[in-house]
Amino acid sequence: AEALFEPGPLGLRDLMLDIGVESRLSYDAGSNTVFMNFAGMHIRTQEEIDRIISAVDALLAPLAKRVNAVINYDRFVVDDSRLTAYADAVRYVETSYYLQVARYTTSGFLRLKLGKEFSQRDITPEVFGTATDAADHLGID
Repeated sequence: AEALFEPGPLGLRDLMLDIGVESRLSYDAGSNTVFMNFAGMHIRTQEEIDRIISAVDALLAPLAKRVNAVINYDRFVVDDSRLTAYADAVRYVETSYYLQVARYTTSGFLRLKLGKEFSQRDITPEVFGTATDAADHLGID
């Protein structure tokens, strides 16, 4: 309520889109696939990156096996100042938990940006244009 009386924008759009990262992750045992819905996320701080890593660790470490991963990056934004740290986090998660991964976004710009950053860090660089292409790449329905 105090924010109503502070100068500047309230940031309601960001608050409404800020779904807790834990609710953005789901694991399907039948296909041994984790689905990560990062649609609409905006990464601005190291704390946000750390929250993602903690949530992924909490979900996947107890499985004690590698999984397939499908990641939705539609409308995803990572501030340029955090891109390197985010890519390092992606590398940690990929090397720790994934059998194979398929990322997708409808944004051609983001596909190029992430693909370039990931390829420089020995991370799977492909970012597909649709969820169907991502799932087909992994051979899951």
